[in-house]
Amino acid sequence: MAGWTNNDRPPVPQGAVGAARGERGIVPCPQDEHRGEKNGVPSLPAGMFFCALGGAVASSALSFVGPAFVGYGYLSVAPAGGLRARVACAVAALVPAVALSLSSGVSVTLAAVVACLVVLAVCELTAARRLTPGAVCAVVGVAALALIGADELAARASGTTLAAGMDALLDAYRQELGALVGAAGQVQAVLSVVGLLWPVAYVIAAAASCASASLGALVAARRSGDALARPPRLAEFDLPLWVVAVFVASVAGIALALSVDGPVSQVALAVSANVAMSVRFALAVQGLAVLSWVVRDKGLGPVGSALAAAVALYLEVQFVVLTIAGLVDVWANFRHLARGGAPDVADQSMQD
Repeated sequence: MAGWTNNDRPPVPQGAVGAARGERGIVPCPQDEHRGEKNGVPSLPAGMFFCALGGAVASSALSFVGPAFVGYGYLSVAPAGGLRARVACAVAALVPAVALSLSSGVSVTLAAVVACLVVLAVCELTAARRLTPGAVCAVVGVAALALIGADELAARASGTTLAAGMDALLDAYRQELGALVGAAGQVQAVLSVVGLLWPVAYVIAAAASCASASLGALVAARRSGDALARPPRLAEFDLPLWVVAVFVASVAGIALALSVDGPVSQVALAVSANVAMSVRFALAVQGLAVLSWVVRDKGLGPVGSALAAAVALYLEVQFVVLTIAGLVDVWANFRHLARGGAPDVADQSMQD
């Protein structure tokens, strides 16, 4: 009896199965139930809190920050929690977004709702491991059209149209800036470009929401370890051929619209120019992905990476260097990525 424990049972022989459970006992410890939170995965109420916080921020002046909070909360708990968790997180994000933006107008409310829906799309695609560059472009395009439609509905409710409102705004700027001596020509040129490419601002807003949602999803995936799927890295960004085909078609549309006259050619020019400029951003991201791959391959530190990115962005603004690099990379495949199921070796041999 001297070798027995205090619970009047003989000790479990070393190596037996029960020895591994000797410390746990029959009733599970409450700490085991919250082990996921210690590993970085929040509980459902915590995820709903972050979704509600993001929805509230999405209705404010810092609307581009809100999708990051929603993405973190949604991806952390919704995919693993099933339909109940998905609905709870979606409602937690949408209700504050709508409630806090109603006083600012229908347009702001719909914009906040679109931002939250973009986050849900990004997180669901990330959880399904289908967040490809083509899917990102599709999400951004649909979100931009939704934002334009929301502002168009708000303008028509006021008895006007979105295009007429933009023309009136540009005329007001033209009258205020027309008094500048020696700068009338430059002002007119800038306002003409803005009057043609103003829909691109909606594409930038949709892309900002998508990038913010991806950032929140990335933080959630890193905190969870291997429990959650993570968004693809920037160095893996590779546009599909249909995006390049859209870009080529838009450039051809611009050339055709400039060669003929009439109202139809003006509409074709506006549509083609906005599509080309929007796809240009995607090609610039592909060029930035090539730069990220080069920086990682050369082993540059954070300071060197930041300087390289700053120089590349400056060259992009001045000489569209990143756009050209991204367009060439679609065929050259500088990063030797496996495309269409072909191995890297095959890609290398084709390039040789």
